[in-house]
Formats: sequence, C-alpha cells, structure tokens
Amino acid sequence: MQQTNLRVFNFGLIFALALLTTYFTLQNTNLATINIVPGVSGSVPVAILVIISIGIGAFGTWIFATWTDKLRGEELKELEERKTRIKQLQDDLDRLKSQQNNLLSVTTSLTQPKELPEDDAVA
Repeated sequence: MQQTNLRVFNFGLIFALALLTTYFTLQNTNLATINIVPGVSGSVPVAILVIISIGIGAFGTWIFATWTDKLRGEELKELEERKTRIKQLQDDLDRLKSQQNNLLSVTTSLTQPKELPEDDAVA
C-alpha cells in the first residue's frame, strides 16, 4: 500500500516537473549564444539548451542509479553468503555439543564405581 502511494507521488512529481519545464521552454524561445571554444560560437534557442540539459541530467541519474543497484546487489550477495556461513557454523556447533554431551555421559558412566550386588542369603 505504501509502495503504491510512493509510486503515485513520484509519478505526480515527475509529471508536474515535466509540465513546468515545457511551459518554461515555450516561454523562452529566444536565441542564446554558446561559446564552444574561443573564437567558435553558435546561437541556439534556450528551449533546446533546456532540453539538452535535462537529457544530460537524466542520463547521469540513470548511470548513478545503475551503479548503485550494482553495488547494492553485491552487498546483498555478500550478506547472503555470510548468513549461509553463520548457519553452517551454528549447525557445526550443535553437532559438536551433542558429541560432547555423548562423550560426557559415556565417561561419567565409566568412572562411576559399579555397585556389587549384595548377597542377602549369605548373612
């Protein structure tokens, strides 16, 4: 439920930003001079500059998100490996404890003196 609300909010936010950007670009159709290198310049409408800037920003965001997901995937894999190792060690510990208890019960039964049966008829 909360995930759905967050998706709706994200969609609404992106849609509103897209509308505002569209409105801004339609209001700013005049030319802007771009100096690429000294002596080389060109004139481009501000709307085109805004669209190019948004595209570069979206591409950078996509690269960052992909990299972050890759790192998160590696962290999750390491966490799963650690959990598996902990489970194996717990199983080994339980097995060794049961072996120790078995050995203790055997050694205590061997070290206790055995009672000789009393002969009631002799008395």
